[in-house]
Amino acid sequence: MVKAEVMLSNKDLAKYYLANLNNRWSNASTLHRRNFDGHIVSMKQSGTHWLKNTLAGILAQKYNLPPLEHIQDDSIVGHTKSLPKYKNIPQIVHSHAFPHALSLKVPFLHYPKYLVLLRDMRSSLVAHYERFKDDYISEDFGTYLLGDPWQKKYQNDIFINIRFMNEWGDLCKRFPNQVTFIRYEDMQSDLYSVMRKVCDFFDIPEISDEVLKTAIEDNTKDKMAKKKPNPKVSTTIVRTTGKSSEDYFTPENMKTFDEICGQLLRHKLGYDYKIKS
Repeated sequence: MVKAEVMLSNKDLAKYYLANLNNRWSNASTLHRRNFDGHIVSMKQSGTHWLKNTLAGILAQKYNLPPLEHIQDDSIVGHTKSLPKYKNIPQIVHSHAFPHALSLKVPFLHYPKYLVLLRDMRSSLVAHYERFKDDYISEDFGTYLLGDPWQKKYQNDIFINIRFMNEWGDLCKRFPNQVTFIRYEDMQSDLYSVMRKVCDFFDIPEISDEVLKTAIEDNTKDKMAKKKPNPKVSTTIVRTTGKSSEDYFTPENMKTFDEICGQLLRHKLGYDYKIKS
């Protein structure tokens, strides 16, 4: 394994590990909100609405429910703070949550199954920067890529993504029947197989090929882009234009990315990242 050059100072490393320690114990969302059947936890800018809308389309057909009113409708696949409207369906919710230090480790508590949605961190970072770059108007991508070890400056950055990969990766390794991963890139290449895996993982019975194919056809990128927006949200949910990760990841930026991952990242989870040796 190629050892990464030293990118982060001891001070930066201390900030990162202290922030993680505080977040693991102080953010008890996943520990408190356990009373449902399934929980989709996703990396930001990883295709969350695509997954939620497709799964909602499957459940709507199976349980004869009305279609979603807009692209962020939580009535079928809910949110941890906004549970599904219908009680006769699997109670599945979504968030961008991180596990608490005690998640899945207290044996007498009920826990949902956790489906973790990943995307190549490089693409996730570019998608976030493209969507919110007006908020970071004084910073070029190279500066944004350096991130904030305290994980407070940005809604999403390389340190937040690495913590997400590490903490959910640790739980998946320890509790493989309770935590599993799907990747955005696999959704792009074979959404049928991914959605079959999702249904099987959440124990949603008797989903026919026709139901899966209809839900997939109803939620292509073009059709998602044409769906009614959430009237309470002004930002674009489905982006059809913008620069790709190749446009932003110059050799210098790629070197930065590799070095930070090589110092902090513990799990590849199917990607070609450098990880801690």
